Amino acid sequence: MMSTSVTEHDATPMKEQLISKIREILANEKFKMDAYFFCGFPSGTPNEKLLKACEKYLETVDKAQPDAEVTAKMIAELEAAAAAKPDAGGVDNLVNNMADLEEVLAHKELLLG
Repeated sequence: MMSTSVTEHDATPMKEQLISKIREILANEKFKMDAYFFCGFPSGTPNEKLLKACEKYLETVDKAQPDAEVTAKMIAELEAAAAAKPDAGGVDNLVNNMADLEEVLAHKELLLG
């Protein structure tokens, strides 16, 4: 039987994959923000708290200066966004982050460690 836990050997590539997912979530939220405010185009309601939390977290990643408080805040915003469960089939929701949110949250311990 295979273990579902992530070994230390697999942790770095998996963490990089999670960071990539966070970058995608950020890009999607920026798109929704731009489309919503600049174009008046309905693309789903932008989540400003999530956008700011992801930006701040990625700044710490890019500077190689991990910050547990920033990471915890981002995870809390990811959890809140996942709990809100936006209507993925709605006509005003062109961008859906749910799959990325769920994948990041499923392995959040890699971001905390």
